Amino acid sequence: MKRFGSRRLSPRRRVADALVALGVFLVLTGSLASPASAVDKFAAEFLKIGVGARATGMGGAFVSLADDATASYWNPAGLALLPSREAMGMHASQFGGVLTHDVLGAAVPLRSGGVPAAFAVTLIRLAVDDIQVTKDAKQGEDADGNPILDPSRIRMESAYDLALLLSYARRWGSRWAVGANLKLIRQSLVGEGASFGVGTDLGVRYQANPSVALGARLADATTTQLYWDTGRRETVSPTLTLGLHVTRPVQSLQGTVTLALDTALAFEGQKADQFETGDLSGNLLGGVEYWFRRTVALRVGSHAGDFTAGAGIRYKRLGADYAYLSHDELDGTHRVSALIRF
Repeated sequence: MKRFGSRRLSPRRRVADALVALGVFLVLTGSLASPASAVDKFAAEFLKIGVGARATGMGGAFVSLADDATASYWNPAGLALLPSREAMGMHASQFGGVLTHDVLGAAVPLRSGGVPAAFAVTLIRLAVDDIQVTKDAKQGEDADGNPILDPSRIRMESAYDLALLLSYARRWGSRWAVGANLKLIRQSLVGEGASFGVGTDLGVRYQANPSVALGARLADATTTQLYWDTGRRETVSPTLTLGLHVTRPVQSLQGTVTLALDTALAFEGQKADQFETGDLSGNLLGGVEYWFRRTVALRVGSHAGDFTAGAGIRYKRLGADYAYLSHDELDGTHRVSALIRF
């Protein structure tokens, strides 16, 4: 899928966008040249971006609302609410398409001892593709001192982050649902080696009444370790997200309105968060979703102060969503996702 609102860019702008994208990618993966105490705060940062255009349009306030195949990321407990099998895909691009973010997932409802349950598989990829590697192509210099390159020895590589989530959830009584992820992580930086890590996420959801639900997700619950083949080790500390949502039918609008609010908490003193006290820091996420006759949706939200908006459509067993996420300093993000129930 092409990026919404794309336009033809000059070569200079493309280079600038590529450099910015690479810089963002290095922040999202962690800089290998930085001290360990600084790097660990950004280890596996790509897993904090979020998945699915529906949740993005609501500012990422989705921990209590998660009720589709993206629940494996937002709150695995929500998978136990799925009425049928569901598959989803998402694509997002930034900086003239240099940085891409793709997600594929599938969830299957089960019965475990007569209790509703579900299993899901989700693959997340963030990458900068088609990077020219010229270190083996230099054949000397010309009269002006410029390198002479042998095109046949220039190779193309990718810098990427991958995560595979294996999720399981089940109902616990009439109001509770619990879930967990086994998370496998693979990262690769051109010229800097690759890493591998294993982690776990835990989720819980409570349906207070037909209109109100609460949820919580503890990501990297056991403290995820990333091992680089260069001998370096990074640690991903646990983070906690708490949230609630309220859904009300509005007859005058021929639909329903949902208000959602999440608080995402970290425990390592991240100065970039909205609020911070000692080692505890956090961000507020909020969103509103309006469904017209369960067919067309409009969404708006705030992700840690950044404006978000989106829309969606459902027809029988098919659905599509679009979201826009603004940023104060970087290019905004456009996301498109689709789902099918079968």
